[in-house]
Amino acid sequence: MNRFPLLGCALALAIGSAVAQDRPSPSAIPPPPPAPPAPLADAHRTQVTGTVARFLVNPNGDVDGVLLDDHTQVGMPPTMGAALAGKLHRGDRLTARGFRVGDLPLLQADSITAGGTELTDTPPAAPPAPPAAPALQPMEAHGLVQQPLYGPRGDVAGVLLDEGSILRVPPPAAVRAGALMQPHARIAVKGFGVNTPYGRSIQVTALGTTPGSEQPVAAPPQPGPMAPRPPVPPQPGVALGGAPAPTPPVPTP
Repeated sequence: MNRFPLLGCALALAIGSAVAQDRPSPSAIPPPPPAPPAPLADAHRTQVTGTVARFLVNPNGDVDGVLLDDHTQVGMPPTMGAALAGKLHRGDRLTARGFRVGDLPLLQADSITAGGTELTDTPPAAPPAPPAAPALQPMEAHGLVQQPLYGPRGDVAGVLLDEGSILRVPPPAAVRAGALMQPHARIAVKGFGVNTPYGRSIQVTALGTTPGSEQPVAAPPQPGPMAPRPPVPPQPGVALGGAPAPTPPVPTP
């Protein structure tokens, strides 16, 4: 009897079993990372040069942009803004490179050069520690809109008032507000925010045209009037009102 074929089969089965055990199960394989958001159709790479008129901060107190003297808004990630705030001052010149959406006065920067130093939007080597919770305070503001402020994708996401307050408004609410987001519009708001060395920033929760006229920007849906129920058709053997219907007399033969 030839034992070599049997030995070869046993060896093949053992190797196959070991490979099957080492191979991760389909449930253990991590899913692929999500695809990055599609670029905007009208976004194009460009650069702007100008003089810093003021810093922009979000309601957490993070620097997330600057306004230039020609009213161009240069947006940036807060990590980049924190590094820039220590090296840049009002009145300094800078050159920002990044993407501009259409002809809006907005550049979302990934590189800024100022004073011979270039800062780039570089992901950190290690995940940053979670920031401390900001000490948000109830705030109110009113005045004339100096200019609208934009989100990274070019949607209106707030305004700058003539008295210096930065108002952040959710884009859907800004669309509904319409004319209140335009220059020279009179606006009054309530919300929560912070005071910083660069000004105060308020996350708007209610807005109107004058103090006291503010309405919530995201009112919860209100139930409408209940429609009357359709009449229930009578069922055989049941009279109106739920009482049993009288039994008809049975004819006698």
